[in-house]
Amino acid sequence: MDIIYLLGLITLAFIIFLVFSILIVFITGYLLIKRNKLIFPKLAIYLLDNFYPIIFKFFSWLDAENLFYLIGVELYNKFYFEKFKNARKKLLILPHCLRNNKCPAKLNNNGLICVKCKKCVIGEILEISEKLNFKVYIVPGSTFLKRILLKERADAVFGVACSRDLFFGMNMLSRKGIAPQGLALLKDGCFETVIDKNELIYKLERLK
Repeated sequence: MDIIYLLGLITLAFIIFLVFSILIVFITGYLLIKRNKLIFPKLAIYLLDNFYPIIFKFFSWLDAENLFYLIGVELYNKFYFEKFKNARKKLLILPHCLRNNKCPAKLNNNGLICVKCKKCVIGEILEISEKLNFKVYIVPGSTFLKRILLKERADAVFGVACSRDLFFGMNMLSRKGIAPQGLALLKDGCFETVIDKNELIYKLERLK
């Protein structure tokens, strides 16, 4: 019984050590990004790709889930910046919730087909991003995204979404070997959402 108890304590201590090690790497990576540095980047991304549920539980305990998503997005953006920039085929995925409630665009198998009516920012973003050699899709959900990925075989994908969906989308892309970049919505809620248009265009221009 004493041996079993001792083994249990050792196992528990190891798990606690592992959890705190992952948290330290994750948080340290974020702080270094703020200084435009990234130490052990492959380790940080590996942990984020495969052990994010453990890290998320800690942030959830602190009632800081959105902070976790934003830190994760920033880590992915930093790590994959150069790979994305040098990619051959780049996609821009916009959420259909950016559109105006009187949007005349129709939905088909490729998503929303913008008619550039100027009722929302999508038309302007579409024109600028296409000049920067991004192929643009406006999608209502993850089912469309998976279909587009199968169709396009892209090397890099820039996503716009709420922080939660953006993180999980970038996580999926990273695990598939596709370079992700992203920008979170300023206002989410799945209806007439808001993006920082100038920030988005700035990021796209840096990645062209």
